[in-house]
Amino acid sequence: MSQHLATAQLNGRTVEVVAGFDRRLGDYFLQVNGKRNTVLYASFQEPQRDWTAIATLRGKVAELGLQLPSTMLGEVESDGLRLAGNRIVRHAADGTPVTLMVG
Repeated sequence: MSQHLATAQLNGRTVEVVAGFDRRLGDYFLQVNGKRNTVLYASFQEPQRDWTAIATLRGKVAELGLQLPSTMLGEVESDGLRLAGNRIVRHAADGTPVTLMVG
């Protein structure tokens, strides 16, 4: 599973966004966490959506109004196309990705 991390704003509060590709399941995912890792949104809460499509992830990010670093969703999509796994990347506000783990 790849994980891409970024800080964003949701309804005026700072949140941690985790998005990625789950190679085993073959789908993308999105999770938005508040303080103390309180889950504010998780894609598994909406199983009726087609999470195998990057458009679903992009649409949900837009629906939530999340302003993510410019590189983030492109790298998540690339992970899905390459069937990448065991990769964690932090995306800075300026779009700079920093790979924290590759396995």
